[in-house]
Amino acid sequence: MTAEIMHQERSSFVTALKTYTTSSMSSDLDKVREDLDGLSLQDKLHVFDIHTDHNLEPPQDPLPRLSEDVVVFLNDIGENPEALLKKPSLTPTSTDNTFPITDYFISSSHNTYLLAAQIVGKSSAGCYTHVLNRGGRCVEIDVWPSKNGPIVTHGYTLSASVPFSEVCKAIGSYLDDNYGPYNPGSPSGLDFPVLVSLECHVPPDGQTELARTMKEIWGDRVVQGPIDDVDDDWVTPKDLADRIVVMVEYYPPAILNRPAAETGDNVIGKPTRKWSLFAARESSDSSSEDSDSSISDADSEDIGGGQGLWPFKRKKTQDGSGGDEGQEKPPPKQKISEELAELGYYARSMKPAQGWLTQRFEDPRHIMINISESACSRLLSTLQDQKSKKHPEHQHHHLQDILHVPSPLTSLVHHSSHHLRRIFPRGTRIRSSNLDPSKFWRSGSQVVSLNWQKYDRGMQMNEGLFVGTDGWVLKPEHMRKKRNLEFDDGARAQAVPEKLVKFRGHIVGVSSIPAPNGRIGKSFHTYVRTELFYHREVKPIVPTGDTATATSKTASLEEVHLRWKSKSQKVQHHPENGADGMWNETWEWEYVKDDLAFVRILLYEDEFGKDDRISTFCSPIDRLVLNEWRLVRLLNTKGKDVGTTALVRFELDE
Repeated sequence: MTAEIMHQERSSFVTALKTYTTSSMSSDLDKVREDLDGLSLQDKLHVFDIHTDHNLEPPQDPLPRLSEDVVVFLNDIGENPEALLKKPSLTPTSTDNTFPITDYFISSSHNTYLLAAQIVGKSSAGCYTHVLNRGGRCVEIDVWPSKNGPIVTHGYTLSASVPFSEVCKAIGSYLDDNYGPYNPGSPSGLDFPVLVSLECHVPPDGQTELARTMKEIWGDRVVQGPIDDVDDDWVTPKDLADRIVVMVEYYPPAILNRPAAETGDNVIGKPTRKWSLFAARESSDSSSEDSDSSISDADSEDIGGGQGLWPFKRKKTQDGSGGDEGQEKPPPKQKISEELAELGYYARSMKPAQGWLTQRFEDPRHIMINISESACSRLLSTLQDQKSKKHPEHQHHHLQDILHVPSPLTSLVHHSSHHLRRIFPRGTRIRSSNLDPSKFWRSGSQVVSLNWQKYDRGMQMNEGLFVGTDGWVLKPEHMRKKRNLEFDDGARAQAVPEKLVKFRGHIVGVSSIPAPNGRIGKSFHTYVRTELFYHREVKPIVPTGDTATATSKTASLEEVHLRWKSKSQKVQHHPENGADGMWNETWEWEYVKDDLAFVRILLYEDEFGKDDRISTFCSPIDRLVLNEWRLVRLLNTKGKDVGTTALVRFELDE
């Protein structure tokens, strides 16, 4: 890594820290240390255990305590309370592993090595075992050089490091212990591969050691180059089952104004426009600061293709076209050695370049687009708003090169049916907060990386989608790859027709409510709030006359968030039994059917100021048990099942 690159990354990190107040950081980190200090490693990892699966496979002993009012209600309608406690609230699912790997969502971890905070978090190889045990099937290794050999750490932070070899051993040991040593002739039960996102900061002369370490520890389990008798156009998880697939960075050769091929094939080997990919090391690093802090939207190219990689502006020639005259040259790209690149054959991680959304990459094969949440979000936002907010004087939007496609959403979905796409969080998420994964799943993105240390809405949704699975879930049918469909024909596909559905919920009561802060043995006011959220494509109103532009005709992806709130009531907490509340209320929503619609049930303390959340349930609509009474396990703010249940009934009219 060059000194200039190091300076850029340090500057980005400092910028992020300035936006994070000292008092807020101190408070957060003190709480983290208080929770973790003095615990063994296993106990530290247990802090992050999540019990979403208790709604799929309820523990049979001991059973939670139900309130007397809930028991009476169940007896009156002919339900056996004890039997109902043993029934699941979610429906089981299985995943066929014979579809192309681009047809799946994959449960993915960001900064897997960190126990807690992004800035001073402790690293541990045990975190990989923990994430894999929780069903994660894509883990991240952020590897750096050191005088003692390659290490895994969060670069330019105070985070502790762990030897690279120890991380590899942890992953290998988990697979060997749970599925047995790799034996291609004997099914192990691991029907899907484990992906390793390798964020490599080691210079080329040290990459041979990385490759050798992975080969020695993982043996034949790690994929090394193409597999015999596997169709490169239709690679399935079954072809890669029981294997480790490494995502390795790929930097295409510099291609500047090379003439297009006469065949008209729109592939990377035959470009039709100038590329702007400079392949900077920190730009491909999901741990580093994203380009928002240094380049404005209008100057950044991470929307139409590659991210705005450097804090300089492209000089304009007299005719207004892009030119290189007087432009500051970017630092030279860091190469990837052939030995390391061989391990990434089925997942060549590449930053998107100009025009990527309309291209199928065929030389080399298996390009995976690695893009930040900010860049992908801007693709999905209303382009007219981007123009008017940032540069109202511009007559043409800087994304005009993609406006000929039906819509950013349709194009993203189509592109992902041919190529893997990985979304990584923006670098300013210092508190380890999570993005909304459903937004990016809705665009077809297979790998949406989350901070598993944080039990927020993003992690709740990830848990809800993948609970009870192998960490791989099939996309909705309209997002999947079609055999023999030409890329250009698919790019012109139309959006899925909208269909209105009605969702109804009935909540009777909640039993064994834990005490909110400082309310043990005391009374407090509480209420239930329910939420339904999904995403839909919205086409803005098209102006007429001289004001109409191509930009104003572009659709955007909108989050729809429907809410309902119960009455607030006073409850009494008992130290041994918790508190009980009865509502017996119903709600109903009408919404545009979406296969990735989620519902949440949240229990809050009603107090002066901001209400504290007490318990949560989150699930995709299509995983709910419908038309039957169920006792849903509400998890506390850490994702633990502490015996709180809600008696509910869900109905869906399609």
